[in-house]
Formats: sequence, structure tokens, C-alpha cells
Amino acid sequence: MTISSPRGFDRRSFLRSSAFAALGASAAVPLLGACAPQSSSKNASGGKSDPIKVGVISPLSGAWTVYGKAHIAGFKLAVDEINAAGGTLGRKWEIVQADSQTQPQVVTEQANRLIREENVAFLAGTFSSAERNAAGPVVTAADKLLLYPTFYEGQSQKYYPGVCNPNIFMFGPEPSEQVWPHMDYIVKKHGGKFFMVGSDYVWPRETNRLTKQKLTELGGKVVGEVYIPFNTPQYGSVLSQIKKSGADVIFLSLTGSDTVNFRRQLAAAGMKKDFIVWTVDDEEAATSGIGPEATAGDYVSFDYFWSIDTPNNAAFRKKVRAASGNVLMDTVGVAMYNAAHMAAKAIELAGDVSTDGIREKLGGMTFDKAPQGSITMRAEDHQAVLPSYLVKVRPNWTGTDDMFEVVHKVASVTPSAAACTDLPLKAK
Repeated sequence: MTISSPRGFDRRSFLRSSAFAALGASAAVPLLGACAPQSSSKNASGGKSDPIKVGVISPLSGAWTVYGKAHIAGFKLAVDEINAAGGTLGRKWEIVQADSQTQPQVVTEQANRLIREENVAFLAGTFSSAERNAAGPVVTAADKLLLYPTFYEGQSQKYYPGVCNPNIFMFGPEPSEQVWPHMDYIVKKHGGKFFMVGSDYVWPRETNRLTKQKLTELGGKVVGEVYIPFNTPQYGSVLSQIKKSGADVIFLSLTGSDTVNFRRQLAAAGMKKDFIVWTVDDEEAATSGIGPEATAGDYVSFDYFWSIDTPNNAAFRKKVRAASGNVLMDTVGVAMYNAAHMAAKAIELAGDVSTDGIREKLGGMTFDKAPQGSITMRAEDHQAVLPSYLVKVRPNWTGTDDMFEVVHKVASVTPSAAACTDLPLKAK
């Protein structure tokens, strides 16, 4: 596998805050995206003997570097496997890598560079919704595809072209896949009064909106809802609100260091005995950083966990350890792995490396070798149909292998239809 290094670019000092990265693409993004030239979707990237160049944008620095290693490692592993099998249409793959720095403006610059200067066939990656939204205008203007790996808030037309875009495919779960399948289990076992605590940006707000919708259907209710600025060190006032709320469940969509601080302070306040915590952000890596005492008994839901016991994952874990050593794979890294393999299959079926060909063949495709179990890319709205797992953190865990117990699972969850104006999504 060949990996090209990114060229230098100017940092934008006014975008250094991770809070901006979470709030959505700025008004300037579409203008910068429009700088990308139109490319003919009928033409392959490079000659028949040239490598297939793919642009990968990963959070290798900035607020979400905890996901960066697995993010790029998942894609690299798939590319190594593709190349070892002879490539695609007889052509090896070459990764051209870029660091998003967890900044939407940087994503716009790098997406333009990868397409205009590196002549990549398509893009994979970005991490936050804001980063995806920043790449949306670029891939739309250039008629290139973006394969997006992250769990997210679902598609709504008001965020076009970051979503509801025929040039973007979603490989991670949205709330009707990540949360809804387990609501009945949680409500019946622990009660239906939820106190919602989230970081202050679009993913927690939209996730909570959809969770409330399902909770109401089950006869539950929200007794408190708080959104926290990034990098908040103390949560005394929030904990006081939760104590007085009468809640059964703390539904948590905090991210990064904030989830660590909150959960440690919750435990230190002696409140874990009185409330159940259900988080939709923390996998093995994050839970490891918080520690056994502050996480025991908590619930987490995702389409994938490193420790799930499936034949596909057993084989995948061996390959990850051989290729990447101590990288702890997560849902985003697995989505990148799946995206590469499914794109390769689409190219083979299309018979060329074109945007039209990949888009047509990727829609409706099923990938039976995904680590979490069989997945399908729904053609209608480019949303992956995925398994869903609810795990509970074991007390006194010592590592990732004994950390989680699967308490509820659904082999395949059909997500709600995207809230897009025109479905099915079609090239314009």
C-alpha cells in the first residue's frame, strides 16, 4: 500500500476552537467548496495501470484525536487487503492522507486539495458532522463521492449538502439505529424518566430530539435537559439538577474530556447508586480512560464494539493486531474498513473508477464480511443498515476483553427514512 503525505497549508487561527468544529459548517464553506472544478463522473481517475488514488481525511490532531488512529487504521487495513488480492480492476490503491485537525475550514481546504491537486477518485473520512458538512459543497461541486464513517444525528434537508446528498454515503449509525432498538429494554428495566446531558452542538441535540420522540411513544418523559460547552471542568450545578429531577436514567451525549469529567464527578458524588447512565459516545477507548469505578453498571450502545463475539470480529481483531499493534478499533474505524471494501466491490461491478459507477453499485450493496455482522447500504438515502448492540459495563473490569457484557442486540436495524426533500437520492 502506498500512502502519500499531505502538503502544507495555512492554519486558520480563528478556527482553533473545537467548539466551532462542532457547531456546523460556516457560511464561508460553500464559497470555498465552489472553487473545486467540475470533474466528469464518466472518467476514471488515472490510467488503467495507474494506482487508484483515494483521499482520506482523518482527525489526527485536534479535539477528536482519540478517534484518529482507529479511523485511518481501519481504512489502511482494508486497502492492504485489497492490494494483497491484486487491487481493483488490476490497479493497486494509493491512500493520500490529510489531517482534518478537527476543523471544518481545514477539511474544506484539504478536500479541495485532494480532488484538484491529487486527482483522487473519491474521498473517505472526516469525523464530525461539521467536518462532513464542510466537505459536502466540495464533493458536490467536483462530482466526487465522500464515504462518511461516523455515528451521527441523521439526515435533514436543512443541512444539505452535508447530508441528503447523492454524493455522500453514511456508513455509521444514526439515532434510530443506535438508540431506538434499546429504548424498550432500558425503560422496562430501569424506568422512563430521562435526564439528558449533552455537549452543546448538533449531534447531541438531534440525537436527544429523536430519543424523546421514541421515549414518548413508550410512555416515558424527559425530566431535565442540559447542554454543556466543550471543555467544562466542573459539573456540580448539573449534578445538583439531576439529584432533584427524580430521573431514572441519565442519557449522556457528552464527548471527549467532558464525558470523562462528568462521569468521574458523578461517581465521586455517590450518585451512581441512584441513577442509571446510558451513554451513546463511549466505547472501549473512552471507557478505559474513565476507569472501572466511574463506569461500572453503565450502558453504551453502538453498531460495533471491539469485544463483541462474532466470527467476523474474531478474524478482524487478529488482522488489526497484526497490522496495527495496539490500535483499539472502534465503530468509526470499522466503518472506514467497511467503506473501503464496499467501494472496491462497487468499482469491480461498475467496471471503471467513476463517480456514477461507484454511486450506482454502492447503493443497495450488502457486505457480509463486516466485523459487526452483515450490513447493507440502503440505496434510497445512502444510509447503512447495521446491527445494534447495547452493552453494560462490568464491575471491576481489568481491560477491554472483560469490560462489556452484551445485554441486548438486534442483528439488523432498518433506520428511519432520511428527512430529505427528494428520495431516492439521485445525481443531479
